[in-house]
Amino acid sequence: MKHQRKPAIDRGLDRRQFMNAAMATGMTAAAASALWTRTAHAAPSHGGHVTVGTDGGASVDTLDPIKAIGTDHVTMAALCCFDALTELQADGTPVGSLAESWGTSTDGRTWTFKLREAEFHNGKTVTADDVVWSLNRHLSDDNTYAEGKQIVGSLEELKSDGPDTVVMVQREVNFDLPVHLSAFGLLIGPEETTDWERGVGSGPYVLEEFTPGVRFSGHKYENFYRDAQGCFDSVELLNIEDASSRASALLSGSADVISQPDARTAGLLGSTDGVSLLEAPGTQHYTTAMRTDVDPFTDNHIRLAVKYGIRRQEIVDKVFGGFGYVGNDHPIGRSQQFFNTDLPQRQYDPDKAAWHLKEAGLDRIALKLKASDGAFGGSVDMGVLMAESMAPAGIDVTVDRVPGDGYWSEVWLVAPWCCVYWNGRPTIDWMLTSAYISTSSWNDTYFTNERFDSLLTAARSEPDQALRRDMYFELQEILNMEGGTTVIAFASSLIGASDALGHGEISGNRRMDDGRLARRWWFVA
Repeated sequence: MKHQRKPAIDRGLDRRQFMNAAMATGMTAAAASALWTRTAHAAPSHGGHVTVGTDGGASVDTLDPIKAIGTDHVTMAALCCFDALTELQADGTPVGSLAESWGTSTDGRTWTFKLREAEFHNGKTVTADDVVWSLNRHLSDDNTYAEGKQIVGSLEELKSDGPDTVVMVQREVNFDLPVHLSAFGLLIGPEETTDWERGVGSGPYVLEEFTPGVRFSGHKYENFYRDAQGCFDSVELLNIEDASSRASALLSGSADVISQPDARTAGLLGSTDGVSLLEAPGTQHYTTAMRTDVDPFTDNHIRLAVKYGIRRQEIVDKVFGGFGYVGNDHPIGRSQQFFNTDLPQRQYDPDKAAWHLKEAGLDRIALKLKASDGAFGGSVDMGVLMAESMAPAGIDVTVDRVPGDGYWSEVWLVAPWCCVYWNGRPTIDWMLTSAYISTSSWNDTYFTNERFDSLLTAARSEPDQALRRDMYFELQEILNMEGGTTVIAFASSLIGASDALGHGEISGNRRMDDGRLARRWWFVA
């Protein structure tokens, strides 16, 4: 039976009353919300059926880790069934998942990971051989998951040392390896698995049904090894592309929690009894990708004309409801280490945009921008605002709204210009390696720059932090001035949730509590 939604938790004050009382004492809303989390939701309880409304699903989705794409619906489904070696806390610190502990050699190249005692859903004990086999699959020709190939490919040697120990030797020193091993596609299954769609992993939930792009359901695995995760008896993940439909599902009680409510109307959820709007600041950012290998975007003057033609703050305010800040055409957020504080924020300048257009030999140009709710809610509206702001510069933009199903397989990486969202990465190297180095299959602008590639590789193992800072500053400047990505906004991850749900500090590393909401949350007893 579905756990009944409650108007408030049974602790004297409901959330709204608690928040009002706390803010009346002068506490900020963020501080009051954090205090509510610590006091009211601190003790996980077990039981109940949770229904999650999310988006991003497609009929081509698969649970096979070497084809991971990172959209919300299928990522949450995979993380219900499977484990990685590590996961990240809200502050980005790596903690063990299947790995119980780890250590490194004095030179930083050799890492040893000790595994927990864990069991796959078929009853088989998780061994080091399973880990080695699962990770090595990312080196196969069938791999389409760029990060997996990059992370595993950075290892000179990967081997088991007994049944519960995995040894990794890096080609180059990278002390962020435990962070990288938390990647959403580096999931572990039994050695020689042939049918990943059965979801046989070591995660908290046993797959009952997975209809790609539609629905996932699962029940608690009785031998799951972590008492503090997997608190629900059963989980249902519904793919609901339309943001207003997700909000309606939450308000009607047909969903207990939803991803990414429409930022423009999200405040209404916070004023509804029994429902809360939760904000997790992070590195999520919204972009458009101009393919630098396809005309007219082969000309950097055209790319700069587009970049100067965007009223970014207007988009933050009108599309993202003010839940964020403007981007500066590189993917590193203000709170991240090595964020380039010297790089001027690009401002809207239609005259400068027109000048770059003339430098390209044009007075006017017509461009088509593909957008879809399948990319992200509000992408069409963002495109319309961009078209309005670019017109005075002589850039005539047509917004081509396309279906959500298949967007990430048929539009992204294919269309000359399209809307994109990225869950950021905890480290600058991880983000730039995933999406901007020329060898990455997720380089959605097909940007190629020898200086960029060599500098990124050198910065990864540079021990002098001042020099490393200078390298990363230059990398951001290269993307700002030459790249094919317009990074328009960094926006908080928003969650609409019943007050009947409890949780710890919410991670903004990825949407939906790092994709692990169904593992980490619970119903308040």
